[in-house]
Amino acid sequence: MCGIAGYFNSTGIEDPAFLKDMCDRLTLRGPDAQGFYCKDHIGLGHRRLSIIDLATGDQPMYSIDRKVVIVFNGEIYNFQELKNDLVILGYKFQTTSDTEVIINCYLAWGINETLQKLEGMFAFALYDLIKNELYIARDKFGEKPLYYYEDDSSIYFASELKAFGDQLKKFPIDVVGLNYFLTLTYIPAPYTIYSGVKKLEPSTLLTISSNGIKKITKYYNFELAIKQNSVTENFVDCKHELKQILTESIRKRMISDVPLGTFLSGGIDSSIVSTIMSQISNQPINTFSIGFKEKTYDESRRAQLIATHIKSNHTVHYLDYKDVVSMVDEIILYYDEPFGDSSALPSYYVAKLAREKVKVVLTGDCADELFGGYDKYLGSFYVNKYRRIPLKLQKLFERLVLKIPHHRTTNALLRKIKKIINNVSLSEFDLHYNLMSLAFNDEERFSLLQSSLYKEIKPEIKKFYDALGTSPLLEKSQFTDVRTVLEGDMLVKVDRICMMNSLEARVPFLDSKIAEFALRLPSDFKIKGKNKKYILKETFKDILPKKTLGYSKKGFGVPVDYWFKNELRDELENLLRKERIEQQGIFDYRIIAKLMDEHMSGRENHKSKLWNLYVFQKWYDNKWN
Repeated sequence: MCGIAGYFNSTGIEDPAFLKDMCDRLTLRGPDAQGFYCKDHIGLGHRRLSIIDLATGDQPMYSIDRKVVIVFNGEIYNFQELKNDLVILGYKFQTTSDTEVIINCYLAWGINETLQKLEGMFAFALYDLIKNELYIARDKFGEKPLYYYEDDSSIYFASELKAFGDQLKKFPIDVVGLNYFLTLTYIPAPYTIYSGVKKLEPSTLLTISSNGIKKITKYYNFELAIKQNSVTENFVDCKHELKQILTESIRKRMISDVPLGTFLSGGIDSSIVSTIMSQISNQPINTFSIGFKEKTYDESRRAQLIATHIKSNHTVHYLDYKDVVSMVDEIILYYDEPFGDSSALPSYYVAKLAREKVKVVLTGDCADELFGGYDKYLGSFYVNKYRRIPLKLQKLFERLVLKIPHHRTTNALLRKIKKIINNVSLSEFDLHYNLMSLAFNDEERFSLLQSSLYKEIKPEIKKFYDALGTSPLLEKSQFTDVRTVLEGDMLVKVDRICMMNSLEARVPFLDSKIAEFALRLPSDFKIKGKNKKYILKETFKDILPKKTLGYSKKGFGVPVDYWFKNELRDELENLLRKERIEQQGIFDYRIIAKLMDEHMSGRENHKSKLWNLYVFQKWYDNKWN
């Protein structure tokens, strides 16, 4: 796990000082070493977090004939198999690192075939001195980030936006990125909050030739892989295959020359990963959890149950939410653009805790998207039940619901009921889109924004939904989430919060074999009635405590709604005061005032909308500092 940065300069003017400045801003991603290649029109920089081949794995790394140079961020999990194939072909190796394997793969098979062969998380820039071409690539699902922008003579790229420094100040707000953020609470690729700065999309190769011509191509087609490969409809056989491929994925992600452990929440996904890891390891594994002094949010007992079951070296730290509030600014501003997933706050603390003992953690992320773990996948189930209620009774029930105030006891249930009521008349896609929209729906966003700033985002998301054609509704929803929610939210959260603590996170569920397998499974293997992640539970029920299988999903929540009425109220009111909002010229203050009034009075719980506005204002104030 590292940070990379660089440029292609068509003028041929070297700029080593700017390259070094870019890398210096990525120190947390790679605190152990740094290196640079700067010649003519190419600059490549690297910050290293040493995980594999500690002695000889520094970068930039060169081919033996020094005709190819690379900077690489990530891990290639099948590098040993690829290395064996390359040795048979006669290729020599000077190191034991996966980075050198990429170089020799390129020499043996070219860039496109290399990318198709790699299994892992990565972003890299490879320069061929003979062809005079620069190849910049990002992994299949977007685990590792890569940003870029161009001016009249150059293209610049980096692992994080902060690497670009003051250059970001010249870019205005990207209107499409703003609309995505206000609705989804994050900004998926290729957009950023900065007009002119882009995220390289997952499974994408950016090729820059000697004359500066840029070409963007896709090297992996996830939807085609799903359509072309069949899976057996025998449930027992599917369980057997799932156990094999997940165990192998975990085994490969345990390769490390430094200590490693797991994030253990006590939920089924992290419990499965931790348990399999403990079976593979020849010594007790390290597990890490965060507990909360407020019992409503505390899952530490769930985690302790698994830790005791697998006899791990378990570390838990109990947080007071007042401690979390004190770190709000530092955490949300690390993302460099507005990022509204509030679970990033407690995630920071579990990463910080783990980094005290290990350099690598395995997580249970992405199982919900692949195996149907979210309540939103039951949206059609509940909406169809509600539609069967006579219309007069529906209207009476809705009037009663509107009279119930939002507070800590009623909030969770009321939010779910109102989602059903508000989405009862929608099509299947519109239902999923609205359930994805964690902050402002389209109508609310249209009212909130000044008219010139409103942009449609639904058609772009619908393209993902429609990509699987006549596939079942669950698969279409899951595919949409893999292409948007995973890349734009879940993977961003894990990467940044771990990098903020110089910690590498690996995600065993996000192996391409597992992702393709999961999306091809019959829908009722994943959700049976209301039983979510059915095949996952059935496959691994023999290695988990029975109590773990019965736990309902809690998530990594924080009491944002409570903070806005207490610890953060003064700051929120200041950030959203009328003079400030009108001076910005972005939002309609009347809508904000209504949100504030309804939230503070308890008539509605607008925590997601207000948190989004809070995060945006924090970023906005910091943008020009």
